[in-house]
Amino acid sequence: MQRRWLIFWVLAVSYFFVMFHRFCTAVMAGDLSTDLGLDPAALGFLSSMYLLGYASVQIPVGILSDWWGARKTISLFLLMASFGAFAFGKADSFETAVLARWLVGAGVGCVYVPALRLMGCWFEKDSFAFMTGMMLAVGNLGALSSTWPLAVIKGIWGWRATMEVVSLITLVLVALVWLLVKDQPEENEKVSNQQAVISENPKNSAEKPAMPAQPQGFRMMFKSRRFWALTVYFFAFETTIISFQGLWAGPFLKRVYNFKDTSVGYALTWLALGLMIGAILSGMLAGRSLRRRHAVLTVGMLGYLACWVPMVFTTASIESYLIPLLAIMGICGGFFSISFGIAKECFGPAMAGTALGVYNFTGFVGGGLGMWITGLIIRGLSPHGTNEIAAFRTAFGLNLGIMLIGWIMLILLPRAWANQAVGEDSAEDS
Repeated sequence: MQRRWLIFWVLAVSYFFVMFHRFCTAVMAGDLSTDLGLDPAALGFLSSMYLLGYASVQIPVGILSDWWGARKTISLFLLMASFGAFAFGKADSFETAVLARWLVGAGVGCVYVPALRLMGCWFEKDSFAFMTGMMLAVGNLGALSSTWPLAVIKGIWGWRATMEVVSLITLVLVALVWLLVKDQPEENEKVSNQQAVISENPKNSAEKPAMPAQPQGFRMMFKSRRFWALTVYFFAFETTIISFQGLWAGPFLKRVYNFKDTSVGYALTWLALGLMIGAILSGMLAGRSLRRRHAVLTVGMLGYLACWVPMVFTTASIESYLIPLLAIMGICGGFFSISFGIAKECFGPAMAGTALGVYNFTGFVGGGLGMWITGLIIRGLSPHGTNEIAAFRTAFGLNLGIMLIGWIMLILLPRAWANQAVGEDSAEDS
């Protein structure tokens, strides 16, 4: 196996557990509520700690990836995630569980952006969208494992022992990343990668490598209309999918349709499978053209948005076709994977890690807020569990409005391109 593929699979397996942690609380929600005595708002706050921890490291991890190196960054923070998962499994109070989930989120939050940085070094530019889709597909296997398989395993071992085993597996991954991953190819492997960098930014050359982001780079980023138009879309998408798949889908299916834990896991399996298929399919459809990738992303977001309409307006009557609806939602939602390539190409290679870190940050802030706000809405409208349908319809209606804003920003994105120089080195909007 070529070294770059060995590196890819170590990173992909690491990302598998990133996604497992992100969505495992949906299946464990009942156990967490019972063991720790949580109401809906407290459950939402606890689950959001993973996302807020994840978001809190996105800008620093982008800078660390550019300055310190991806290998060291991933190894150190995965070690923190391992400790957090073990502490979560041992938690006997709400406060301890909150801190543990934050540690898990902050730890695994330093995997994806450095991994993209590494793939940019080890794979050619034309392969970047496909490799991103591949990594997200493996990650969605992690999301898949947090559904029905997790429901079965926790039924045998209990949720606490399950988290402790995941902690030990993460320790093994720390060792593999440290021993097998390299930040840069060897000299005899650099030719194709240098050609990719030159084609991406003609002003760079092998004699003039890209330097890490400087303060003027941040100014350029915050003035970029197309970057922020894309970021609003990402905020809207992540706010809804993470809040739903990561937590509230479980209580929704149990309280509205009386699903058991294994049935919840089965239903969420189809959502996770759809996301995995969508990530691969969008990478195949995206092609090399930036405009084509934008068109594919816009169509995917429209399909994803449409899947929420019956959940808001016909909540009580969709049980018979809920599984196909979740699968289609996942497929259309999985198209978000190509947005990272679009965000990356808003700037030159020197800003790649930092730009992706800022981009990722906005999405996970949205996801954390979405979990918490949904819990507040449900507690406010159905404090005693007597008005569940109205409570979820209101929360999902808010999601629908947020997604509509995100889709409109995607439609307006070509206007942002028209008003900004497409060259990677443009320092400001025209």
